[in-house]
Amino acid sequence: MGSTEAYQKTCSFTPYPEQAVAFASLSKGWNYPRTPLILRLPCGYGKTEAVAVPFLAQALSNKWSLAPRLIYVLPTRALCNQIKERIQGYANRIEELTGKTLKVGIEHGVSSLDPLFFADVCVTTFDQFLYGYARAKPQVGRHFDLPGGAIANSIVVFDEAHLYSPYTHSLMRAMFEILHASRIPLVVMTATMPTTLEEDFFKSIGVPEKIEFSGDRPEKLANRSIRWCQKDWSLLEDDKISRPLEKLLNENKGKKILLVANRVDVAQKVAETLKHRNDFIILIHSRFTVKDREEKEKLVKKKFGKDKKRQKSGIVISTQVCEVGLDISCDLLITECASADALVQRTGRVARWGGNGKVIIVRPMGTNGTIQDGEWSEAYPYVDKKRDEESEFDGIKRGEYAGIAWEYLKQRAPENLFTDWATAADFCNLMEYHTDDVEARSALGQLFDATLYADERPWNLSARGEMYCTIAVLSEDRITQIESIPKPARTKRGKKGISERKTLPFEEMRKLLINLSFKYLVSKDTKHLRPYDYTDGTIKDALGKGRPKPFQTYILDPFDHYDSDLGLRLAKKEKPEDTEEGTSCLIL
Repeated sequence: MGSTEAYQKTCSFTPYPEQAVAFASLSKGWNYPRTPLILRLPCGYGKTEAVAVPFLAQALSNKWSLAPRLIYVLPTRALCNQIKERIQGYANRIEELTGKTLKVGIEHGVSSLDPLFFADVCVTTFDQFLYGYARAKPQVGRHFDLPGGAIANSIVVFDEAHLYSPYTHSLMRAMFEILHASRIPLVVMTATMPTTLEEDFFKSIGVPEKIEFSGDRPEKLANRSIRWCQKDWSLLEDDKISRPLEKLLNENKGKKILLVANRVDVAQKVAETLKHRNDFIILIHSRFTVKDREEKEKLVKKKFGKDKKRQKSGIVISTQVCEVGLDISCDLLITECASADALVQRTGRVARWGGNGKVIIVRPMGTNGTIQDGEWSEAYPYVDKKRDEESEFDGIKRGEYAGIAWEYLKQRAPENLFTDWATAADFCNLMEYHTDDVEARSALGQLFDATLYADERPWNLSARGEMYCTIAVLSEDRITQIESIPKPARTKRGKKGISERKTLPFEEMRKLLINLSFKYLVSKDTKHLRPYDYTDGTIKDALGKGRPKPFQTYILDPFDHYDSDLGLRLAKKEKPEDTEEGTSCLIL
């Protein structure tokens, strides 16, 4: 079966040239020692279909030469939900045509529906994939070897592979080497990965097979014009929106505006200042509960999505979470300067389905105000302090990614920077991201140990390069119910009886969780935190003046620090010196 027939039957459209090349390559099967395949295509070009259609076409032809299972690995839960729905639609078409049912599963922290990776297509996050391979998934019970067996019979796809921290990139590099040595088909997909990171990923494997954008834009992407400019002002002045920003918003009433900050606290201050306006205004970032985040994402997609009947003017305020997983389009993007790849991803939300759009790039906010020239080491999170060599821009180090991007925009960026694929790729290649060779070797050793020693389970293996905690935000009614559980009366001897256990099933909290870096919980007063044991649902008394511990789950009184419109508010400022070195690509 050819690519055109397969795409017409599965997706009802004709494949673009690069999709056809990918179809031909994957349909040949995967005979070792074939190297991994890299798909480097623009935002919105259809990378998902480039791997999903060749896999699903096996059911049409009844020839399973590639693999009997597809595991699709993504950096965020939001992307998992979106891609799962997309592939499910194609699987439904296959069932209509052939009568064959292909199960599409999902596996991440909120939706743990396929912990064994047994579905025909499993869409999952990197951490769940890693823990499944390493036999460290508590959901599988005694069957901890089964996910690894499922991986061995799959084609594994890593999409948006650049969107992780350097620590996680080192884990990915180790995982790539193991998959390749195990003769498991491996595809890596990206739109904005710098060549330095690509070279590091495959340093021990060899030169991968590549399918790159040819330069001939399909019609749906060709009718897109973006004007951009750089402004020497910032989003905030004295913790309120700056006068230039307020003037700009007033001049563009009636348009769809996306406003992107690099840090959650900056986005929250912008949203708080704008809440008096009559416009449609919504804030979205990573420090909302899963439930609130999902509701906000649905509303944003409804107002800024493809359905023109539902589209509405207004302002969406966001952090890096808008870069992937939100299929939206705006007329005007106002963004803080960030790394080149982040800016390219953000501009992918402008006039996304054609038309005219405008991008305004402003100076980012540092801890003590607007970042000026020479202060780019405070442009959190776009700094890697390990990269302290001088860059080609005077006074800016190679790890000061936002500073390099700012100077390039100011000195020599062309007008077509965000619409010409080759120019945007060159811009991204200015970012010299690297994996750490020592960390990569250590990660490889950990992963081999995790799978070779069957009597041990690697509970200390972490997909993140920092300590973190999980916070549960409960409703007032639920907190009252928990607190109202009576305690036993004193015994005749005058001794206090055994306290009745306060319990709450984990499933009731699953959509009320927020993952947070542990550094923000180090406080002298933590009376609002209650330790929670998810294994038996036990809730303990509040910490009081005790100190929290990393990698634990705590219940938070929402009226102290959480607001459904603004999210979790931190008492401690987000300072560059608080951050782990090398978090340049981490989505916050």
